[in-house]
Amino acid sequence: MDALRIEEDLSGLRQPHLLLTFSGWSDAAGVAIAAGRFLVEHLEAECIAQIDPEDFYSFADQRPQAQYNDNDQREIIWPANEFFLSRQPQLEHDVIIGVGVEPHLKWRTFTDLMMDLTQRCNVFQTVTLGALWADVLYSAPVRFSGSATDPELSRTLGLGSGSRYEGPTGMIGVLHDKLRRNQFTSASLWANMPYYISVTPNPKGMLALVRRGLEIVGLPADFPELEEETREFEERVAEAIAQDPKIAAHVKKLERQQARADSGPLLLPEDVVSGDDLAAELQRYLREQRGEPEGE
Repeated sequence: MDALRIEEDLSGLRQPHLLLTFSGWSDAAGVAIAAGRFLVEHLEAECIAQIDPEDFYSFADQRPQAQYNDNDQREIIWPANEFFLSRQPQLEHDVIIGVGVEPHLKWRTFTDLMMDLTQRCNVFQTVTLGALWADVLYSAPVRFSGSATDPELSRTLGLGSGSRYEGPTGMIGVLHDKLRRNQFTSASLWANMPYYISVTPNPKGMLALVRRGLEIVGLPADFPELEEETREFEERVAEAIAQDPKIAAHVKKLERQQARADSGPLLLPEDVVSGDDLAAELQRYLREQRGEPEGE
């Protein structure tokens, strides 16, 4: 049985832009997967393909969920990687949104399936939308790190000279390497989330990722309700921080750093999060997945 299940004829697609989101290491504060699901609903996208989870997950680590459906029947929900198509008449291209779970096993096989889907859909460019923990000011505009395989796309997305990162990587890094080797244009965008705020999903980060995703594919991104939710969220965060002297002192320090940055040269996205920070975050995530305490 083919693990890639195609549910619709893909022959008539108009060089779609593919936006991918994964839960897992690339989903700090639950921002990426929430943004993916929001985009699917907002664009009224319909499922066109999915990858069967059987070969790619340790179900002892990523357990299926039991829930009751609309008919009050109990059903099992397995880890899913699904792909949704939106045909926007005002655009000259289609939009595909991938919402999935970073696999535990057979990464090379998984990326081969992703390449198969990309080729069948005649994808024009692939952009992954992720989020990582960083030491950033919660009240400042969300900053983005990232890289792109194409210099022009890198400039368009404001990614500076690109990433020089070396070290441990995740599924997103493996996937972009595969796309590059097969001469497909791709980019990786990461929203920098304040590590000292554990709310999931972070509405400010989700709104920032949704906006960037829609801007990339050429669609408007005006969401007054989400903007109001973000304002209320920041007010609640400010109240909570004021009651914690240690975090409040750290936020004051970040505010001073932000003020100096605003009055000096513009910081490029890669100046915000270093390769060492990214590697440390991946190692921390892997320890958590294995249930190991800090320091081991």
